[in-house]
This record gives sequence, structure tokens and C-alpha cells, in this order.
Amino acid sequence: MSTSLPRPINALHAGITAALLVGLCSAPSPAAAASPLSVNVINYQQQDGTIRGKVITSDGQPAEHATVRIKGKTATRVDKNGSFSFNGLEAGTYILSVTFTGQEPQERTVTLQAGETAVADFSLAASMQALNEILIVGDKYTITSRKQSDNVARLPLKNLENPQVYSVVDKELIKEQMAVTLEESFRNVPGAAPSKTAAGIPAFFSRGFNTTDNLRNGMATFTRTTIDLATVDRVEAIKGPSSALFGGSMVSFGGLVNYLTKKPYDHLGGEITYTQGSYDLSRIAADINTPVNEDKSLLFRINTAYQKENTFQDQGHGTTFVIAPSFAYKVDDRLTLRLDADFQNYSGTSSSAWIIGAGVKATSWDQLKLDYKRSLIDNSFSGKQMSSNIFAQAEYKLSDKWTSTTNYAWATGGYNDLYYFNLTWTTDTTVARNIGTYAPDKMGRKHVQQNFTGDFLIGNMRNRLVVGVDFMDQYRNLKYLFMNLDTVNILRAQKDIRVQQLEDSMSLKSAAESMSRQYTYAAYFSNVLNLTENLLVMASLRVDYFVNKGSKNNLTQLTTGNYNQTALSPKFGIVYQPVPNKVSLFGNYMNGFKNVANVTQPDGTVSEFKPQQANQWEGGVKLDLLNNKLNATISYYNIEVTNSTRPEDRDGKRFTVQDGTQQSKGIEVEVVGNPFPGFNFVSGYGYNDNEYKLADVRFIGKRAVGTPKHVGNIWLSYSILNGAVKGLGIGGGVMYVSDAFYDNTNTFILPAYTVIDATVFYNTTKFRLSLKANNIANEKYWVSDGFYARPQKLSNFLTSIAYKF
Repeated sequence: MSTSLPRPINALHAGITAALLVGLCSAPSPAAAASPLSVNVINYQQQDGTIRGKVITSDGQPAEHATVRIKGKTATRVDKNGSFSFNGLEAGTYILSVTFTGQEPQERTVTLQAGETAVADFSLAASMQALNEILIVGDKYTITSRKQSDNVARLPLKNLENPQVYSVVDKELIKEQMAVTLEESFRNVPGAAPSKTAAGIPAFFSRGFNTTDNLRNGMATFTRTTIDLATVDRVEAIKGPSSALFGGSMVSFGGLVNYLTKKPYDHLGGEITYTQGSYDLSRIAADINTPVNEDKSLLFRINTAYQKENTFQDQGHGTTFVIAPSFAYKVDDRLTLRLDADFQNYSGTSSSAWIIGAGVKATSWDQLKLDYKRSLIDNSFSGKQMSSNIFAQAEYKLSDKWTSTTNYAWATGGYNDLYYFNLTWTTDTTVARNIGTYAPDKMGRKHVQQNFTGDFLIGNMRNRLVVGVDFMDQYRNLKYLFMNLDTVNILRAQKDIRVQQLEDSMSLKSAAESMSRQYTYAAYFSNVLNLTENLLVMASLRVDYFVNKGSKNNLTQLTTGNYNQTALSPKFGIVYQPVPNKVSLFGNYMNGFKNVANVTQPDGTVSEFKPQQANQWEGGVKLDLLNNKLNATISYYNIEVTNSTRPEDRDGKRFTVQDGTQQSKGIEVEVVGNPFPGFNFVSGYGYNDNEYKLADVRFIGKRAVGTPKHVGNIWLSYSILNGAVKGLGIGGGVMYVSDAFYDNTNTFILPAYTVIDATVFYNTTKFRLSLKANNIANEKYWVSDGFYARPQKLSNFLTSIAYKF
């Protein structure tokens, strides 16, 4: 039975997308039916010939990222539909080979006549060693395929072809480490020091800058909860300023985080997991997938998790619930529709945010005398945080060379009576208890994006091009009240504090609601040209028009802060592979920008500023050695920030000028390996040196807050693959973060810390048992977002059982 859309709808979609590519793409070639391992020849009236086909794995799935090579000539990668093609070939006999991790390689001979198209389809068979290892360990360390990503460059580039540095943390590594939230995955990213924003949103410091917003499937979010990894398939940390493709609203000069959600597949399967742990942690999660119709053109998957946990301190608790449905509908061979969503809710206390005041004589958090387990808050201050994301995609194959992808993302987040404790040390023994109340805070983003992606020849040179436009509409309606509660001496008993006291005081005050809105209109392209098989160059450019409608006060009805701004963001890269598919030398120039609002000066004039700019130069080497068993990236970067604003005193008045500069440079190393069956490791190191060059006189020559010089991480694991205890495994890891400064004057320190974790697990086809110990050495340490600091968990344990079907 046919499941395609009505012909008028299908024709309309094809007509609209094709019209936007007039002159760029040719009419599609007729489809050629071919059974596995078959070779058919179809006549065309053309001078050059083509070899094309599909590659599927042993379980019938498209072998995305498999490599198809013409012996002695060139190679290409299989796309997400399992397709590949070689165009512009002369008549003759060619030897094709296909390699894909976990599958037996295949080779065949194809004879091509002048002006003809040969169709060569491959059906791969799994290797016995791979079947055994994947069963026990999972596929996380199929090193080469793990690093492949169409999201980093918005183009189908292999890691060794991409002049940009990025890291990938996939679901198998997440599962082995028993990670629950997004920030836990950051421990596997070289040079990334985990942090949290004011309200507890996951973030990290990278290359001297704080990365706070997170992209979801390459599109905008507005998350106001943590991000539960029950919904996440893999996490991509893309390093350096990336505004050329991702804009300026959601990316840091140090990089960005893009997490990819779990998608449906074409057979019944799933997993149910129950976890218990320290601090009364109780968690249940489910992942269920099923085809909806008989021909498996409509697929459905749902992920959900419910968790309750207390904090390690004397007060604090939270309950998290997330549900994430996902649909995929393959209308026909050309059109695929996708729809997914996730809804996350958190109710409980907000973690205490600590601030150092001017009267403190201590120079480090570990010198303060407050008991590490004391919170100075009360469990009655319980609020609600919400996040919702909806994502829709229409992918249409215009021809063998061009694909149209239409993306729509709608994200909302908010706080409802979120009580945010600001605990300020006024002296070494006294703390002012203040509280910020969001009642309520609502925000949202709508993001529409249209991409046209091509993979075609210019002469004998392969050319990959993405041309895109996007539009973002974002708003925030904020009602916020800040109140001083009291000041307490930590050496004495403290009086009780309850939420009712706050509510009584709030009833006597009036808080204005601030309503703000911004629009972004952008167009961009990115082009990768293979000058030779081993030498490629990249050029990208984005034009971004930002419209800030300002903030309206609902009490005064006045609007302030409205302005418009245009930014250009270029990107260039070069890659040379002296040893094809094994050694890659790369260099890049990358730009990032941030919009800067107008400022009313003390003399009443209004200064209109340019966007703040960051320009990175980077070079390094990428390696893929030992038959895809060892992958490494080593790079040096230098980031120069210009157009920063800074204060300047003139005639006793403080003006704002825009000539501030900042520099950040360093080295990053990542080595991931599977040197022998059952043993795997992930390791990274980052060194960063940054300083303010031209800034407020108090900050010149100082480091940016929260940015450590050294960050190192390693995780190792071993699984027994044979014998009576097959499936038994152990793992362990260490993360080290050096000292960082809490303040811009570099007088107060966030102490260095080392966190050691270990796990034991037993994995079979039907169930998995896991035991994990976190922070084994019971290290006391703090993380900061650049303003607030928070103490982190002491030693804690997790145990879980998972049933798979």
C-alpha cells in the first residue's frame, strides 16, 4: 500500500524548492532498480560516464559515512540515504571498494562505456569480531565514523576534510559513564571546564570564553532547565568563533555546543532503565521505538525520564521530568519529513549562588570557613523551571547533486516563582542573604532555516556548497524582584528563613514587567573545493541583520534600547592530506561577532556601536591511524577580540568607548583510541593563555574570569569479549582543572581540582548492570559562570539496571 503524499502536495514542494535553484541544478536522473551486489548499466546521451549506487549495512540500514573508493583515483563518502556517485568518468574498467567500520570490506570491478551510467549497489556483511565487540561494548569507539558530522560544517565533510576542530561525545560513552545531564558530557571535551549559568543551565569555558547557549539539532533553543541526556544521541562541541554559519545570538567566541536528539529507526526496540544513587537519587528512564505502518515509511520513537534527588548540602531538592516524542515519515525516495519535540520540567530549589564582596580578606574559596555542606537556604523556596522544543524538517532530494532542507524550530522556556539565592560574603565571617524572584519569566525563540546543499564537479574538482537563509524571532517577558533578606554570621547559629517571609514582603512591593523582542535576518554560504584529491579549500560568508525592538516597561509604557545592526562574518580554511585518509594538515581563519547596543553617554549623546568581533587563526594536524583505531587532533589557536566596549573618564564623567581588545591563545590535543579489542580510551588536554589588552584600567593584563590555564581529561575502559564472564567491564577517568580567577581583578581564586570517577558494568544482549562512583577522592571544588560560584557534589554513587528489547 502506498504511503506517499497526494501528488499536488508533493509536486508543490518540489516546484518551490526547484525554482530557487534555477540554473544551479539539472533535472534528476531516473531511478535505477538494482538488487544487492548487482551492477546494471543505463544509457545516457552524454560524453562522460557516471558510477553511482547505494550501500547498506548488514541490518539493512544506509551505511552513512562509509567510504567508496575508485582504486588509484578518488574516493567519496556515502550520504545519509546510503547513496554515492562518481561523475565525469572516462570509459574504462574501474575497481570499486567499500569500507565501513564493523562491516567486512567489499570490492568489485565495474566496466563503464562512454556516456553511460553504471549502477553498483553494495550490501555489506558484519565482521564477526565487530559483532562480538559491538554486542558487549557498543559502537562508541568506531573511531572514524564517530567523528563524522554533517552539522559542524553544514556539509558532508569527514573529520580529516574539515579545517575546524570539534569533539563528539556519543550515547554509548554517555551510557558507560552513567551521565544524566549535558554538563556531565563536557568532561570529555578537550580544554572544556564545566560551569553553570545563574539559574543552573549547562555551560563551559573554552578557549578563554564562556559558552552558555546550546543548539539543538543545529537550531535555536531557549532552555531554562538542565538538559537531560535521556533525549540526546550525541553532543558536538565545535571550537572557536563560529558565527559564519551559526550567527551571533547563540555562540561564544570559544565555540558552541550542538546536541543531537535521538531519532526513530525501522524496527521495534528500546530500553528501560532504573537508577538509584546517593542523596536519595531515584530515576527511571525509557526509550521505545517502533515502526507505525507495514512498509516502515512512518517511524516513531519516544524517550522519557523521571528523577527525584536531594542535594549533598543540608537543604536543596529537585524533581525532573522529560518526555521527547519523535516521528520520521519517508514519503518517497525524494521527500522525508521529520518532527520531534521535548518537554522538560524541573521543580525544586535553585542552587545557591555565592558572591565575594569587597570586605573579604580571604583570597580563595577554600579559605572561607563555612561548612561545605551548609547551604544557608531553606527547602520551602521551591520554584518551577520549564523548557520546550519542537523541531520540524522537510528534506527533499532535488537531484543527484542537490538537496533542499527546510528546518523549523520553536523553543520556549520560563521560570515560575523561581527563587534565586544570592549569598554575598561581606566579610570573612558574614554573609548577606539576598534573593532574586522571577515571577514569572517567559521567553521564546522561533527559528526558520532553508538550506540548499550541493555536491558536484567543477571540471575534475569536487565542489561541496551550502547556501542558506534563516530568520529568528526571540522575545523575553521578565518580571523580576530583588530583595535583601538579612545578614548572618556563619560562626553562630542562624535564624530560620521561610518562603512565607519573602511573600509577605513581596506583597508590599510592585515590580515592572520588561517585554523585549529581537529579530535576526541572515543569509550565508559555505563552499569546499577539492583542488586535488588531497588538497581542499573552504570559504564561507554570512551577512546578519539584527533588529532589537527594545524593552518595554508595562508600568511606564516606555520602550528603551531599540537599535539595528548589520554584521559580516567570513571563514576560510585549507586542508592538505600528505597521507590520504590518515594524516591531515589544516589551517583556518574564523570570525565571530556579538551585537552591541547603543549607549546614552553622560552628556546626553547616544553612541551607536559596531558589533564586537573575534578573529581566530588556527593550525594543526589531524590523524586517523592504525586502521581507524587511533584518532588524534593537535592544534594551536590565536583569537583576537576587537570592538569591545570599555569605560573612559572624561572631565569627571564616565563615558563608554569602543576600542577594547582582548587576546586568547593556546593549544588543544585530543586522542581517542581502540588499540586492541575491548580496550578504549578518550583523552584531551587544553592550555589557554588570555588577557585584556585594552580595557578598564583595573583589568588590563588580567585573565578573563573563570578561565583555567590547564584542563586535562582521560577516560579508559575495558570489556571482556570472550569466556564465561563475557560482557564484564570496568572503566575509570580523571579530570583536572587548574586554578582560575573568580574576579576581573584576579585577586580571588577558584581553586584547582581533580575529580576521579570509576565504573563497573556487566552488559548482555538483554540487560545491563552498572555501578558508578563519582568524585572518589571526595574533592571539594567550585565552578563559576564568571560571576557566581557554586560548590559541587562530594563523593557519590550510582547503580542501575537496564532491560533491552
